[in-house]
Amino acid sequence: MKIIAFLCVVIALSSATEAIDIFNTLPKTDFGKTILQTVQLELSNGSAVDSVVQSLNEILKSAEQEKGAIQTNLRNRQTQCQTRQDDAQSVIDRANAKRADDERKLPLINEELISKQEQALVKDSEEQRNNDKLALITATREQQKQEYQDRRNELTNYVAALGEAKSIVSGLGSVSFLQVSSNEHYSKFKEANPTPRGYGIMVELLLKASTQAKTPEQVERIVATIQGLIDSIYELQKQELLVDDAREVEFIRQREILLLANQTLAASVAQLKAQVLHLQQDIVEVTNDVNTNKSIASIKTKELNDWIKTCQDEEKNLRAIFDSRVGQVETVNQILIIFNSGLSQELRKSIAEIQLN
Repeated sequence: MKIIAFLCVVIALSSATEAIDIFNTLPKTDFGKTILQTVQLELSNGSAVDSVVQSLNEILKSAEQEKGAIQTNLRNRQTQCQTRQDDAQSVIDRANAKRADDERKLPLINEELISKQEQALVKDSEEQRNNDKLALITATREQQKQEYQDRRNELTNYVAALGEAKSIVSGLGSVSFLQVSSNEHYSKFKEANPTPRGYGIMVELLLKASTQAKTPEQVERIVATIQGLIDSIYELQKQELLVDDAREVEFIRQREILLLANQTLAASVAQLKAQVLHLQQDIVEVTNDVNTNKSIASIKTKELNDWIKTCQDEEKNLRAIFDSRVGQVETVNQILIIFNSGLSQELRKSIAEIQLN
């Protein structure tokens, strides 16, 4: 029994010591000072323990309400921060995905652009070659026309000369008159055609022969020969006309083929150039999109980091306040335990002697 009584005394002394230690720590915080002042004031006024306990319960209730409010605020803020961070990250992901897609498209668009430009150059070159061919066949045809006209004029002059010679030789009059007229005609022909060629040589020979005709038989042979040559020249002119007409038909055919080909090429070139302009505009727009999305991702990344920092700081502050309220609740509970366990006179005296600093 003595041992049990001794142990009870030791336990009581130990509990009293712990209680004094708890009260001595109160002045270290503003909340502790408030608790200590409340307890000291109640005890100095002679209030009963129940009154002190009631005051402490009111303080406890207020501290627990503040703790609950802070905890709710912390949860709400965490939810808000997570929502803001998720929204910013979603924008960043979309911007990065769009930029990656655009960066993948750019080489393909540029490759297509180069291909269209090369096709346009090829068709431009083909159109220019056709223009060169058209210019060549046109120049050739103009030369052929001029040669044909010169030849026609030449043959026409021969026919005219032969016709006049025929009229002179066939005309009425003395032989001496015919010879004079034929000589004059021959001289004019030589003057106009100093170096005849082809049919011109034959015309010259006949005109020369007409100057030497003296008998009716000679005149008749000369006239017949002249007429034969005239007919031959007419036939030649017909043949050459047919040849020239055929050249004209072939020229028109080739010209139409080239013109039609150039119309098709011009349409293709115009379409290709329109596609080139469109692709160039696409490159500008896609490049702008890449830069825009890069800027958006950069801005939103900074915003996300700012939110993370801000939320971490706020959470740290709220947790510190929450932990403080938890400590306050624990302190009030400890003091309530002390008061509910009974308050000795010695403990009352010790509480009253504690200084608030």
